Amino acid sequence: MTQALLAEGESERADFKRLPDGISADDLVAFANSDDGGSILAGVDEKTVENVQVGIVRGCDVSDGTILQILNKAMGCVPPVSLNIHIENLTDRPILRIEVVSSPTRPHCTPKGVYCRRDGARNRALHPSELLKIFLDTEARAFASRFEAAAGRITEELSDLERSLDSSISNMASQLGWADMQLGDTESTLSTIQALVTRLTRETGDVSTRLRTLFRQDNRDDPVKARVREKYLQNLYKEIVEDDGIFDHVAAGGELTVKATGEPVIELTEDEIRSVVAEAIQKARMKADLRNYTIEVKPPGQCTEVELDHFAAIVAQGGEVAGGLRARLETAFRLGIVAYNSEVVGTAAIKKPAAVYRKKVFDNAGSALNSAAYPYELGWIYLQEAHRKKGQMGRLLTELMLVTRNKPVLSTTRVSNEIMQTILKEWGFEKEGNPYPSAQQPSEMIQLYLRSAQEEAEETTRPYS
Repeated sequence: MTQALLAEGESERADFKRLPDGISADDLVAFANSDDGGSILAGVDEKTVENVQVGIVRGCDVSDGTILQILNKAMGCVPPVSLNIHIENLTDRPILRIEVVSSPTRPHCTPKGVYCRRDGARNRALHPSELLKIFLDTEARAFASRFEAAAGRITEELSDLERSLDSSISNMASQLGWADMQLGDTESTLSTIQALVTRLTRETGDVSTRLRTLFRQDNRDDPVKARVREKYLQNLYKEIVEDDGIFDHVAAGGELTVKATGEPVIELTEDEIRSVVAEAIQKARMKADLRNYTIEVKPPGQCTEVELDHFAAIVAQGGEVAGGLRARLETAFRLGIVAYNSEVVGTAAIKKPAAVYRKKVFDNAGSALNSAAYPYELGWIYLQEAHRKKGQMGRLLTELMLVTRNKPVLSTTRVSNEIMQTILKEWGFEKEGNPYPSAQQPSEMIQLYLRSAQEEAEETTRPYS
């Protein structure tokens, strides 16, 4: 569960804190007031990888004193918030997972009287209409409890009455008037309860209808509608991908006719329901499309001539000088290939450059570091634009960087190549020295990037970007 939360990033059900001290009463109240609750991970940093925010384990103090401090904050809320605190040992640096369930006693507020709830990846103050709905829901639950108790008493009274009638059957004639009176009282009580339930249901429905109409007329953000829409989208997407027949039908371009029921029909318009269905189909097709990708990392000697030619062509698309490139590919340590339906669409490589070349690069950059400490070079990274933002380059680099055995790695890129610089930064590379003119393209400036030796725990927890 914790690994999934880290990979998903901060959301409506997860919040990351670098230190336990960063957990506030607002955070605890926000999750307790939300419909599904959530978890706070303490000892986790945020990191953006290819426009996707993920959590990186840093570790924190998990002593009894730290846990007691969090519990005291929960007890200070009004009313107190219920927590489940778990110590997670994903690496050699433990973290805390604070699980906050959706509270049956909401709404909660902070000691300062602030009412808030979780909204996406942030906490948001509750609108008066939301507070009203929560209070109505609470009163409805209390009424239901009282109704069940009253119904139980009535049922017991009827049972007693039945036993009394059975034992007094011989005197039924003389007692008939009394029994009729008791049954009349019982019917009157049931009618009263039914009337109260009907009125409360009608009044609650009227309030909901008025609020829903106001939100739609003013085009306001409606958190209830947003929650229903997201839940409907996730459930519909799950139904599609878990049914092989439907999944294959959608993947082949087929359409679906879906009849919505329950909350979606109440909260969403017909156009909004059609939009959710279209989005779920699109997500399923994207998932199906990912099956067409393959990742390969192998020595140049194991590549076919066609693969090497295609590799060189892709690298040239990325702006690399084509002259002599084909021959240089054969000297690489490992070549990495992203293929779509067996066609090469992305490349990357690990090289083991000669000591003379490495020293020249460091000298050109004006670096005082020892070039001999960096035996590997990452380069020739390029992915065709149509295949970006699908996680494939992240998968390729994850496999490719394993062959460096976590040793230091160097890389160079043109200053004008912003995409390459972004990728290098995401993978822990940092600028070293100053830009210098390219020997092959004098109009371009080259920047040296270095990545220090990596701990294996960090390497294995890096998500596919």
